[in-house]
Amino acid sequence: MLQKLSNLRLPIDFDNSVIARQIQKKVGNYRFVKIDRLSLDSRRKNDIHYVASVVVDGKPNHNLQQYKEKLTQIKQLVDCKVNLSSRPIIVGSGPCGMFAGLVLAHYGLSPIIFEGGDKVENRSKIVTNFNLGGDLCENTNIQFGEGGAGTFSDGKLNTGISSEYISVVLNEFVRHGAKEDILYSAKPHIGTDILKNVVKNIRNTIVSLGGEYKFNHKVDEIVIKDGRVAGVKAKGVTYESENVILACGHSARDTIKKLYSQGVNMSAKAFAVGARVEHSQQLIDIGQYGNTKGLPAADYKLSHRLSSGSGCFTFCMCPGGYVMPSMSEKNTVVTNGMSENKRDSGFANSAVLVGIEPKDYGDGVLDGFDYQQRLERLAFDIGKSYAAPAVKVSDFIDGKVTKNIADIKSTYARGLECADFQKVFDKKVVDGMREGLVAFGKKINGFDKNGILIGVESRSSSPVRIDRDDKGMSNIVGLYPSGEGAGFAGGITSSAVDGIKTALKLVQNNKQ
Repeated sequence: MLQKLSNLRLPIDFDNSVIARQIQKKVGNYRFVKIDRLSLDSRRKNDIHYVASVVVDGKPNHNLQQYKEKLTQIKQLVDCKVNLSSRPIIVGSGPCGMFAGLVLAHYGLSPIIFEGGDKVENRSKIVTNFNLGGDLCENTNIQFGEGGAGTFSDGKLNTGISSEYISVVLNEFVRHGAKEDILYSAKPHIGTDILKNVVKNIRNTIVSLGGEYKFNHKVDEIVIKDGRVAGVKAKGVTYESENVILACGHSARDTIKKLYSQGVNMSAKAFAVGARVEHSQQLIDIGQYGNTKGLPAADYKLSHRLSSGSGCFTFCMCPGGYVMPSMSEKNTVVTNGMSENKRDSGFANSAVLVGIEPKDYGDGVLDGFDYQQRLERLAFDIGKSYAAPAVKVSDFIDGKVTKNIADIKSTYARGLECADFQKVFDKKVVDGMREGLVAFGKKINGFDKNGILIGVESRSSSPVRIDRDDKGMSNIVGLYPSGEGAGFAGGITSSAVDGIKTALKLVQNNKQ
């Protein structure tokens, strides 16, 4: 009988034999099966260790709770038959679109997935070409293309949501090529290098089940007739469908603006902006662990309530990562972070963000997009190039502009420009970042005295939310807004979960 045993204390260099001895010591003759949960306890720098929950196999024990195996693949969770007059369409192939596609494909509904960018194999080449100094492709870049923005952001899977479908998402990733440690790690991540192949494998599964992809087919219009969705237009062709899942991501500004003009109900929401902060990984390791021997690249998650009442926090932290040129529009500069599976770049980065409310950027529903674009264009204008505006953290706090920024080592591929961030960001953001960085320096020694800020980080989340009802639809019948672009998710896992839930809503609404 499989059961779970919790709170095993393990050394940093543990292996399976160490786990087996711990089990023997704690409960007797039980066979170790697998790790269920693993987290690093570094609260005491002189006593860093892992804490694990493990699955064991043996006779029942009243001190243990029976363990139920999690789902290993997406199941047909709704017992019904579905009959659609036309194939369902999914707009976008990020985590939300992929997992919505998996569910619909398993139901035999042969979804058509429209992606404005290229397939992931070609996308990687296009992104690399841009990083090496080539031209920006506005349809295929770090924001757009198969796999979505998350493909080039480390593949971090930790999430603040609670859902029965999280285990489905993780197991599907493993089934399609991710390492099994994401099933039990407290802070799971796949790594961009591995995630690219996982994304391709998921596509192959969807196609094998009757699904279809249309790459380099940017949806120019969602066709609406008499208050109902009727299909999509792409490359001058209309594709009819009575069910469209909108999974376009938070950077698909033109698509969302077009829907607003067509009468789709949506509202402005809060988001956050700031810059990437980059330190040596060694500084973060020492600050978090006290040493670096035999330990994984350290991460952090920091927040501070500002004297203004707003918040400053770190986001999308990438241990051993890279600061990436993440623009999707020409003559703009946008940053994001990425790590590969081994997290071995020698640098650590994260976004340092300040919360922005609708009152901070305008009265219109779409004014948040204009606010983001203004920052991104100002960042480009600093050097009239895709070099990013940058300043030493210590200089920024002191109100100075860093000289000779080019002499500072950074992972940002398109170069850095000396910048006065007061000419890029509003006073609220500048003051908030300064106060936040000083507070973070009290939590990680040297955080506010070392490192550089690289701007701008403007795409942490969507500035709008598209309304949807209990059936998962907008005020347009058959249009299902989902994922980050619709304002219902914030990361790979939550987007994938929302895609599953949205697809199941579509199935429920069309059952016989």
